[in-house]
Amino acid sequence: MRWALLPAFICSVLSGCLPEPPPLPTSPASDTSRIGDTAYIPLEPIWGNFRNPSDVLVGREPFIYVADTDNDRIVMLDLAGRPIGVSAPIRRPVALAQDGHFDLLVCGQLDTLLPGGPARIGAVFRIRLREAQHDISRARIVVAYSEPERPWRRFTGIAVLPDNSYLLARTGPQNTSPIDPDEAILHIGPDDRLRSPLPIVRPIGVALNAIEQLSSLALSADGRELVFTQRGVSMQYRVQWLTYVTGEGAGWRQKFDPTQQSNTVLQPGRFQAPEGATFGPDRSVYVVDAETDSLYVLSPAGMLVRGYRGEGPYRLRAPAGVAVYNRTVYIADAGNGRIIRLRLSTDM
Repeated sequence: MRWALLPAFICSVLSGCLPEPPPLPTSPASDTSRIGDTAYIPLEPIWGNFRNPSDVLVGREPFIYVADTDNDRIVMLDLAGRPIGVSAPIRRPVALAQDGHFDLLVCGQLDTLLPGGPARIGAVFRIRLREAQHDISRARIVVAYSEPERPWRRFTGIAVLPDNSYLLARTGPQNTSPIDPDEAILHIGPDDRLRSPLPIVRPIGVALNAIEQLSSLALSADGRELVFTQRGVSMQYRVQWLTYVTGEGAGWRQKFDPTQQSNTVLQPGRFQAPEGATFGPDRSVYVVDAETDSLYVLSPAGMLVRGYRGEGPYRLRAPAGVAVYNRTVYIADAGNGRIIRLRLSTDM
């Protein structure tokens, strides 16, 4: 049954071209660009049978990938929510991304043998989907990046740039070193070698550019804007929005200047425990907060335009990941062990 779903897609992959994304079966076409008195409506059925799902990703194909954390696996679904396959075991996957070669990048943990004995370390894995013709159950899994000399470090967020290099959120308890603190956002090349940390962010202070307990990364489609989330209790700005500046002094800078602007992103303490973020097609940003059990949608100007908590059986509990595709929002509702889908009421 699984292979019956894939032949047209495989032909596109092997030819080196991206397939045209099919429409979601539950997504009628309509304009949702207006910001007004709208609400999100949960779609049926809710996708269950997960244990603490920490992230959800809509791939380039597009298929849906779920980091099923407490089951130590990645689950692959079609757009209707039908399971297509399950990866070989990956210890505690928490973040997902996909590069232009269809490799699935997974932040998780690795049981290994170090000079001091057995240890569990943070690692980034590549699932080689293309060479397995997208049969995730038999796709080869390789370790792409790890730092065994620092076994306490963990990788909690990942986002791919247009050149197939990627940004990687690293966290850990040892942050007194001025050269190599545990907390960092790393730039990793497409060859999986470290290029450099992003110098603008460091575990110093509590305000803008300060980081503690990084939890996710999100990049705009063109790689020019970066949002990171963090859980550090002392951090005033737990969602920060950067933009890449070219020319003299090129590099990442804060998108919003608190001396010139006032918006939701720049409100100290506005977010409590943001766990996941993603960009929408209009450069809006979707953030899920595990402490407030909520989804927040921010306009490109950084203003809160709508949100969702849900009621009754649709109430979120400790959401940990979010993705957007074809006007549908997918939330890894970790506390409830499921993926919930939302549509704007104007689309129904």
